[in-house]
Amino acid sequence: MECNHTSKVLEWSYDLLDGKVNEFVSKYGCTHCDITSDKPFKSEWYSNPDHSKCDTNPCFGCKAQGLVLSTGDATTRGYQSARAHDKELGSYYDALRQGVEPRSTRQPDIDAAMKISQEGGKAFDGINLTYKE
Repeated sequence: MECNHTSKVLEWSYDLLDGKVNEFVSKYGCTHCDITSDKPFKSEWYSNPDHSKCDTNPCFGCKAQGLVLSTGDATTRGYQSARAHDKELGSYYDALRQGVEPRSTRQPDIDAAMKISQEGGKAFDGINLTYKE
């Protein structure tokens, strides 16, 4: 049986060029037999894939065509942006200047302390949960 060699990477090598390390494949192998080469194999399937059955059993390439890549919220990892953090700290320091002591630097705590201070007519101490004298 004749093999339709499909490439896989066997070895990586590195060159130093202009102070930068460049990585490259130095040895390829076939996924179906034991032949090796310094260049990737030209596969008949790769150059002319048969998509006649992709309506019922799609290949990876056909599946990937409809794939939408978006980092979305994944990049935040639950951390707030520097701008939002700076805004919260600004609100916290504004409250401190007015004599109000919020429970934390988080905006909901700052808003609650300011609201209680306005309703009570006195500066609120969120740490001790009392009004300041």
